[in-house]
Amino acid sequence: MAKGKQTNKKGQNKKTYKTKNQKNRQMIKEDKKEETKQEQNEFKRLLKIVLIVTAVFGLFYVVTLVVTKKADDVRLEQKHSNKTIEKAEIQYENIMIGTMLNHSGTYYVLIETKDDNRLDEYKSLIETIKNSENAPTIYKANLTDSFNKVYLGKEENYYVSDISEFKVKSTTLIKIVDGKIDSAYDNYDAIKNKLKELA
Repeated sequence: MAKGKQTNKKGQNKKTYKTKNQKNRQMIKEDKKEETKQEQNEFKRLLKIVLIVTAVFGLFYVVTLVVTKKADDVRLEQKHSNKTIEKAEIQYENIMIGTMLNHSGTYYVLIETKDDNRLDEYKSLIETIKNSENAPTIYKANLTDSFNKVYLGKEENYYVSDISEFKVKSTTLIKIVDGKIDSAYDNYDAIKNKLKELA
């Protein structure tokens, strides 16, 4: 009887051992599956991070390109605007009568007297001229300026290209060609008509 029990125990031990082995194998397989799943999840996470970082860098790159292009456009616009303003300032700046023959080419000088109530009308016409396509250069000289007072004629105008002899008694538009006085317009109608013609 004792032998039979031993055989049974051995058989049970074998079965238990097999069952344990199977369980161990199954656990190992499950562990491997779990590890594979975790590795796959890690890879997916890493891939997502890489994609997000790439997308963010791509977005920054596009934004940088757009901002840079806009900044360049603004810079070009300002440059063009500054050139236009510079041209306008050069064309319509105040000058001294003593130096009015020192420029080359053809240009005009509006010599203004302080008490002329038609100055605003002349300035308005000059603004219109300034906006035309082939605007001539028009300088302004104030006859009441301390440097210009010496050219104020009391009784008559004396339009000569020798500036030391030059005299003017009222608002006058002078046309100068290559450093010499070409013509002078010294009354309201003559000045107004010439400025309208230039516009």
